[in-house]
Formats: sequence, C-alpha cells, structure tokens
Amino acid sequence: MPGGLSGGPGARMTVSQLNDRLTRLVAAALGVALVVALIVVARPASSHGGVLPASLSFTPSGDGAVEASPVAPRTVLADAHMRPGSHADGYLRLRNQTGARLAVRLRALPSSTALDGLAQVRVSAGGHQIFDSTLQLLRQGTAAIGLAPGTVVKVHIVASIPAETETGYEGRRVEVQLAPVEGIAR
Repeated sequence: MPGGLSGGPGARMTVSQLNDRLTRLVAAALGVALVVALIVVARPASSHGGVLPASLSFTPSGDGAVEASPVAPRTVLADAHMRPGSHADGYLRLRNQTGARLAVRLRALPSSTALDGLAQVRVSAGGHQIFDSTLQLLRQGTAAIGLAPGTVVKVHIVASIPAETETGYEGRRVEVQLAPVEGIAR
C-alpha cells in the first residue's frame, strides 16, 4: 500500500502518526511524574512530623490552706502540642495561707491514663528539684516543699515526651490538675 500505511514489517510511520506517538509518550511521562510528585508531597514528614501530637495541659488547684496561681481555669501548660523530643514548661506559685508552717506536695490528677508511662515531668520549687519521673508517678506526689506562713514559692514544671518514643502518644489528650497536698512541717 502506498505511503507506508499497510502496517507490515517494512511499513513507515507518517509524520502525523509519529507526532501522535510522541505526544502520548510525553503525556505518559508527565502523568507518571505528577503521580510521583503527589506521593512525595502527601507522604508524612519524617521525625514524627506527620502524626498528631499529644496534647497535655496542667492546671493548678487550691484547697484553702494553699493558694495556687494562676487560678483555674488558667493553665500552667496550655495544650502543649508534644511529639517525641519536644518539651513544654510553665510556672505556678504556691502561697501558704495558714498561720502554721506547712509541708506541701503536688499531686497529679490526670483526666486520663493515656500518657501515664510516656510523659516525663520534672518539677522544681524554689530552685530545687522535687520531682523527675513519669506522669504516672506524679499521681503519688512530689517531695515536700516547706512553706512558712504567708510564704510564696515559684514552681517550675517541665513536661516532655522522650525522643526515643516510637508510638503511643499520637493524638492523646490529657488534662492534669495539680493538687497541693499539705501536712504540718516538722
């Protein structure tokens, strides 16, 4: 057949057929490149960046004998968005409102056990570390802070999720009430 349209072994392509084939190859290559680009862009970031962080907040509570500030509902740590390797910190003040010297400990009352073994908490009062362990152990309380009548102490709280934590924190939300527990100091 003239013009090479027979499709046989010796057939030649027309310029139009060659252009069509070239256009299809370019379109296919662009399509593959677009799909690869979308996969790369949609892939979660490395280093825990693609998962939901844990949300952790601490709110102090007072009981009459010991005034805690900021006063609830203000938080010491407000919705700290935490991932492995990150930390958040905040301060509160405790004031002895009695006429006696008190031994005051802080005890955690979390809304959930979801971060108990994962979240690390460090508490310092007046420059001295009084607690350094998990949120779970903070349920038992810190070491005692000696407060004379009318005395105010500044308490620093640092919460973190250790960098080596692989999983278990994602999307967890825990609100912790810090309750002062007082006794008579000796």
